[in-house]
Order: sequence, then C-alpha cells, then structure tokens
Amino acid sequence: MNQQHRFTLTSHLRFIIPSLLGVFLFMIPIPGKDGITIPIAVLSGLLQDWIGSYVPSIMTGLIILTVIGTVITKIAHPNFIVKSPFFSSLFDVRPVWAVVRIVGAIFAVMTLFKLGPEWVWSDATGGLLLNADGLLTILFSVFLFAGLFLPLLLNFGLLELFGALLTKIMRPVFGLPGRSSIDCLASWLGDGTIGVLLTSKQYEDGYYTKKEAAVIGTTFSVVSITFCLVVISQVNLGEYFIP
Repeated sequence: MNQQHRFTLTSHLRFIIPSLLGVFLFMIPIPGKDGITIPIAVLSGLLQDWIGSYVPSIMTGLIILTVIGTVITKIAHPNFIVKSPFFSSLFDVRPVWAVVRIVGAIFAVMTLFKLGPEWVWSDATGGLLLNADGLLTILFSVFLFAGLFLPLLLNFGLLELFGALLTKIMRPVFGLPGRSSIDCLASWLGDGTIGVLLTSKQYEDGYYTKKEAAVIGTTFSVVSITFCLVVISQVNLGEYFIP
C-alpha cells in the first residue's frame, strides 16, 4: 500500500523561505553604484568600505597562522590536528605545498611592509594581491558572505528540486546532473566567483565528478552577465548590452 507523504505548512516554509532568500542573494541582478550587481556583491562592497584598509593585515595574519599550523603539524604531529578531519585538511598538506605556504608568507610580509626589492611588493606584483583595493580584499569579502549564505542554496532542498526537474535538460545537452542548473544560473546571472565556490562545495560533497566540476568551472563560471556589463561599459558600448 502506497503511503502519501503529507508535509505541513512549516515544512513548506522551511523550503520556500530560505531557498527564495538564497536565490535573491546570489542570482537576482539589482542596480548598484557601478551598474548591475547582485546583493552578495553589495554586501561585499559595504564590508570593503568598512574594513578594506585592515584586510591586508588580516590576510597576512591568516597566512602566517596557516604556516605556523602547517609547520607544527609536520614537526610535532599533535593529535588534536591529526585526528581532526577539519584541521588535518587545513594543515597536514604535502611537503611541496608546505614550502609554497612558507614562501608565500615571506612574500606577504614583504609586501605588507614593503620590504626588500620592489619587484616583490610593487602594484604590479604583490601589491596587486595585498593592497587595500587588491584581489585578496575583494575575495575576502565576497567569500566571507558566500560562505555564510551558500547553505540557503545548498541545504534546504532547492538543488534537489531542480536536480529532479532539469536532469532531462542538463544531462543530454551539457552532460551535467540536473542539480548543476542552480550552479550554472548562479554563475551566469550572479557572479563567476560564487559559481566556482558553489562548484567546489558540490564536488567536495560528492555530487559532481571531477569532469563535471571541471566543465562547470571552466565554462559556466568563467564569466557572468554582470561582468559582461562591466566590460561593455568599459569600451563605451553600454547601449548595446541588451542586443
């Protein structure tokens, strides 16, 4: 005898409200001071305006802490790190990556305090990453909010719903699972970096194969509508954006 599952209003609201909030934050274009953007990017911009000048110091401190944790793990093998999947994945890396982290920390300190030769910390090299308006400042603010709010897309049933509905489209057309439709839409309508983070999380959780993650990351997440608008505005052809 088949039993029909009956869901309460509370169950429906637990799916609908977080999912709609996640769609709004990551996928709905809105007008911003520099053109069309998404709410996550607006929050990111506000955070950059608030603590942007402190981010280089914060990032350098985090890099140094990572190196200290890696060195301690390699030398002492403390149980609280080795036996913890979280800390082990952070600090128990292969020797080549340990060396890269140490070298990176040295360069970060040199860039922050402008020590040593200029080719290390100039605006075209280290400064491009670590200055107050550099790449790490942008990534820090974007990934902070993305990490906080991605569960709204991942953990409340939205991916499962679209995975079931769109498998017959995504699989034959792109060779991808149906749940990747949200990933691709987030990349295209929202921001490519958000798409990359979402792809990485889905791959780590076992929902994508290496090939599927690579396809999404190197195609759908390469560029977004918002970035297209930035580029076309840069060459003074904004009136042709819609066509």
